[in-house]
Amino acid sequence: MSAPPTEPSRQPQRQTGSRRMVVAGLLAAVVAGGFGVHSLGGASGTSDGGNAGGTPTALAGQGGDSASGGLRAVVDHTRAHADLLGEMPMIAPDRAADMLQFTSFDINQKNAILAALKRHEIVLAEMPLYDMGTGSSVVSVESMGLTQMVHLTGQPRTVVLPIRIAGEVTIRPVSDPGATGLHAGAIFVPGPTPLPVLYKDGQLVIGVVVQ
Repeated sequence: MSAPPTEPSRQPQRQTGSRRMVVAGLLAAVVAGGFGVHSLGGASGTSDGGNAGGTPTALAGQGGDSASGGLRAVVDHTRAHADLLGEMPMIAPDRAADMLQFTSFDINQKNAILAALKRHEIVLAEMPLYDMGTGSSVVSVESMGLTQMVHLTGQPRTVVLPIRIAGEVTIRPVSDPGATGLHAGAIFVPGPTPLPVLYKDGQLVIGVVVQ
């Protein structure tokens, strides 16, 4: 099994025995960034990626929460339900359209994501993923009810995630990885992190917060 790759801008950090990563200064960072938090339908549910009209239900903003109270509720829920936590960098709004071109979202989904970004209901985060085993696998990555297929290799591939500052991302193997399972890694803000092994019909829920 190969060692996790590194990127020039992120140096690897030795892991502790805990599967949970401590997220520090989240609330202060969000308040400083000025992002409003709204209640978005389907943030943790399974979706086929969009409805007949082309607008994903998961991105239909419903409004109503205060920024502080809504964020605290999302963070608490994320910590309670996720298999592990990871902090991810935010994609600058002026790069959003370009970054979405490298995803498997269809045109209607991309337009809905951009509209939600403009309303400050979501942000985009980047989560590089890589295959630590065979060097070639396919996973589905679900965030806010939108699913994209990602082909993994031994080199990190940036996955673009629509997220509400904090939320859940679910990763599933697309095909049976066999008895040894799928060994993948992700690059969070502290550095490369091996993920729990994925087996047939299994899933991994990552609680993410955006820096």
